[in-house]
Order: sequence, then C-alpha cells, then structure tokens
Amino acid sequence: MSSNFGRPAAVAADYAWIGADEDGGLFSAYCLTLVRGVTPREFMDRLGAQIMFDALELAEEFTDLSFQYWDAPHYGDVQFIGATTVTGDGGDWTLALEVNGHLGVTPAVVIPVSAGTRLVSHRYNGGNAFGGFYWIEDGDIRLEFEPLFAYHREGSTPDALLEDMKQIGFDLEEDREDIGPTTTAAFALAERLTGVRVTPAMLDDAVFLCGTAADG
Repeated sequence: MSSNFGRPAAVAADYAWIGADEDGGLFSAYCLTLVRGVTPREFMDRLGAQIMFDALELAEEFTDLSFQYWDAPHYGDVQFIGATTVTGDGGDWTLALEVNGHLGVTPAVVIPVSAGTRLVSHRYNGGNAFGGFYWIEDGDIRLEFEPLFAYHREGSTPDALLEDMKQIGFDLEEDREDIGPTTTAAFALAERLTGVRVTPAMLDDAVFLCGTAADG
C-alpha cells in the first residue's frame, strides 16, 4: 500500500517530529483514529458520544478535560474525544484524537464504528509503555499488533502489510538487539493505509467536534 498525492510512501523517519513529544508532549499518551468517508458528526454518533463543543482547538482545555475523566466518578470508563475532517485517500476522513485515551483501540467501541468503511487506529501511553495498532475493514479486524512487538500480529490478515512494515522500519524479529521505531512507525503505517499525513500544522490549525463516550 502507499499514500496518494504523489508523495513517496511514508516511513518512520517522516514522523521524527513526534519523537520529542514521546517524552512528555501530546504523543506521550495519545490515541488517534482515522475513519474513511464518515463525517465527525457521524463518527461521534456511531460512538454514542455526548457532544460538549462544536469547535474546540487542540490546546490546554482539550488536554485538561481529557485527564479529568480519569478522576471520579468515571475513572477512565468515559473518555473525552475530538473529531475533525482531514483529506486522505478517496476523499474526506475523520481524524479523532484522544489525549491519554483508548476508545480508538477498544474493539467493542471501534468495530461498530467501522461499519461499511475502513478504520485505522493506534495508541501509545508512555506511563505504562503500552501501545496498539488496529486496521479494521467493515467490522473485520484485518491487523492488530503492539508496535513495540511488531513480530507478533493478529487479525484475519496479519501478514498482509509485512512488506510495508519492513519498508517503514519496523523490526519484525523476535530475537533482536534494537527495538527500532515504534510510535513513528505506527504513524507511517496508518498513513499508508489512509493517505492521511499527520503534521504539526494540521493539528495546530484543526478545530474538533468534542464530546465524551463510554469505553464499552
């Protein structure tokens, strides 16, 4: 698979800008979901979300609200999530972002959201070093893996993207000396599946339809 718009296919190095964020910035604890041909409003409806803001920037209020839902009375069972429109392969996609969230990698949540379309999501949490990656087609989990352990893959077609993963820079050997790229590689693989290149400018300029949704 490859991205569109005449760009070379994405590799982990294209997302080197994320590296500093892994040490305490936005991408030290995030979940990012991309859904083809579904508007942000439709996406939130599929989540069963309660809308709180029609247009919120990715700034302090977004982050503060995200962490509040880990306190009483929710303790993380309800998450704050924002959705915006971006351009990718085949037209418009919804990009949904959670700070310190996990809705996008919770199968009970995103399998229904993927009905009739493609959904790609990935997560990393530096607090516990946990990550995840999902490629879902109309309810079918085609690929699921932990970027830190990319040699172990599940799903209905776990090896369908092996060549792409090698080109991106994933280390697919179980017996290895170096881990290789993980979060940056997940962003690159998501781009190859969606055509959406996430950039700092995209995030800075975006306004999000925001609300809360239960994780199951």
